[in-house]
Amino acid sequence: MQLTNLKNHPQAIPQIAQWHFDEWHALFPERTQADFAAELAESLDGDHIPQTWLLLDEHNNICGTGSLLLRDMNTNHQLSPWLANIFLRPENRGQGLGRALVLQLMQQARERGVPVLYLFTEDQQLFYEKLGWQLHHRELYEGEWVSVMQCSLSPGTSDCL
Repeated sequence: MQLTNLKNHPQAIPQIAQWHFDEWHALFPERTQADFAAELAESLDGDHIPQTWLLLDEHNNICGTGSLLLRDMNTNHQLSPWLANIFLRPENRGQGLGRALVLQLMQQARERGVPVLYLFTEDQQLFYEKLGWQLHHRELYEGEWVSVMQCSLSPGTSDCL
């Protein structure tokens, strides 16, 4: 598996936007598939955050995605940046690829000097805790209980792997 920046595959945006829309539309009911595509397109501009990466298999097929975003919720605007859009196609789940993808994106954040990274999840709190993430708080978000989590990435104080 190989991690590559979305900038190298901008033609993939419509497919990825569809995956993200299908996966998370319930948490973002006001957003359309075109909105998801527009957010991905923001990752094409420069080397700053936002950034999106693709996980490719040996045949250069996209297996998964992950992003670093300045904002990922309609709440918690004081928290930034966010690990987001961690998505694996169903046939690629359960193989340790999610862990590898998250760790690689955490490294990308470290390289950009991010001291603390945030995420939110409906049902994967334990997965992230195993990687050193800590619960920041829980909240009711768009009718779903979610865990907002944080990870210190600063050298010498890193909580996370």
